[in-house]
Amino acid sequence: MRRFAGSRLLVATHNAGKLDEMRAMLAPYGVEVVGAAELGLAEPEETEDTFVGNARIKAHAAAQATGLPALADDSGIEVDALGGAPGVYTANWAETPKGRDFVLAMTRTWAELDAVKAPMPRHARFRSTLALAWPDGHDEVFEGRCEGQVIWPMRGAQGHGYDPMFVPEGYEITFAEMDPGEKNRISHRADAFHRFKTCLEGRVQRISTGSPFEATMGYSRAVVKGPWCFVSGVTGYDYAAMTMPEDVAAQARNCFATIRWALDQGGFEMADIVRVQYTVVDADLVEALAPAIGEALGEVRPAATMVIAGLIRPEMKVEIEVTAFKG
Repeated sequence: MRRFAGSRLLVATHNAGKLDEMRAMLAPYGVEVVGAAELGLAEPEETEDTFVGNARIKAHAAAQATGLPALADDSGIEVDALGGAPGVYTANWAETPKGRDFVLAMTRTWAELDAVKAPMPRHARFRSTLALAWPDGHDEVFEGRCEGQVIWPMRGAQGHGYDPMFVPEGYEITFAEMDPGEKNRISHRADAFHRFKTCLEGRVQRISTGSPFEATMGYSRAVVKGPWCFVSGVTGYDYAAMTMPEDVAAQARNCFATIRWALDQGGFEMADIVRVQYTVVDADLVEALAPAIGEALGEVRPAATMVIAGLIRPEMKVEIEVTAFKG
């Protein structure tokens, strides 16, 4: 497989929502993303009847026109009771003389399901195909999907396309009701992007929790380099609420929750941890940490160091950092 080694990537889409998703996914790799509309590129005619075929058309057209490597997505929704329709023609169902109207497309989809008396739940999936093309004509293709069901009436104001009527498997809310970060983690495009990341192997991936400490002090929560993931010192904050429990074991559980999240973002698991360093402000607190450590690590037996030292704020009682390796 050919690796993407550049610093600038053209995402061959005029869809602002797709472009925002790809920017967010590529940001940790230090890749500058430019959209097709920004470069004034026309949309090529999509003449294939498969997601792969149309993704390749868009990627190669953009790469040839600009001399830049180009990433294109062709995606759509397949509804089982409609024989997989609208599928590759998802955007076509939204076409009107005044542009694309996805409310119209979703209304048509539900009406056709009612017409065939489709039983509930009405199973469907989003599919995404990413094609990465180089100006010399080479390409790599990556496919992803997200299973779920379509519902009515539409719910939510975020996202784009069919998001307001699609509930992903394991959830009770639609893509359009979901936090964009959560959607980007589980979506069909995220699944395809996870496969696409093989093209980015060897690049440094930087992961952030969004903590104000990271921005103020200029560091990343975790860094992935090849088979290694380094998670920086994590304190007991709940970063969603920026609150800190008083109990040292509760702080440790928050530390491990953040570590688990960071490892997952980098494609690692807790079982991949090979080294841990615990920094505790008082040796008398070490015994109280043991239950939380046992809960988090289970049968994992990493090399470990215990340091007794002060931390940057008085409410902090423990800081934990880990190194993970995926062989």
